[in-house]
Amino acid sequence: MPVGVPIRKSPFDGLIEHAAKVRECVNALDEALSAFEKGDMEEFERMRKKVEDLESEADRIKANIRNHLPKGVWMPVDKQFFLMTLTQQDSILDYAEDAVVWIDMRGKPLPPELSEDFSRLQKIVVKTVEEYEKVVNNIPHVLETSFAESERKETKEYIYNVHKLEHEADVVERVLTKKIFSMEERLEPVAVWHLVKLVNILGDIADHAENAADRVRAMIAK
Repeated sequence: MPVGVPIRKSPFDGLIEHAAKVRECVNALDEALSAFEKGDMEEFERMRKKVEDLESEADRIKANIRNHLPKGVWMPVDKQFFLMTLTQQDSILDYAEDAVVWIDMRGKPLPPELSEDFSRLQKIVVKTVEEYEKVVNNIPHVLETSFAESERKETKEYIYNVHKLEHEADVVERVLTKKIFSMEERLEPVAVWHLVKLVNILGDIADHAENAADRVRAMIAK
């Protein structure tokens, strides 16, 4: 390579960097939700700001990936699947931010009797995103081995885990939603609506992790 010509950073390095920021943001959301469950709204506010800061950092990474994606240059995978993976991965961040913004809009702590199920949903959602990051981190191994079946199989196992966790999140989401509606006689209608929508937003985080994992599966298919 001629002297002075910069080495182009691989788009996959950017995708992995973005996925790490997604996981970091969801971990901050995890802390924000724990504070919300405890009624510690001061700590929630601190973590809300952290979630929003991390989402902004991830947006810059996403913009950099798109701005420097090779045009007219061969990629080892379909570029459209790559971009769809990035889009779904970014949606995880959007819903993480939506969750803390939605809680902040009302600013009321979680009813104690919902805490156990809410915490369970929270943990599953976080685990789903963590498992999804393993999917992304394994992409370079698939590429380096020219799509070797062993590496593709390992990636598919991570994808299966994401699907399994997303299903668990769906089950808990339904249980929690039903429990919220059972409390409608003693909760204000706005409180019921607010809590149900919050549960749906958390479920959407797991949904988009699953969607992103499916795009990776399509991307490495041969």
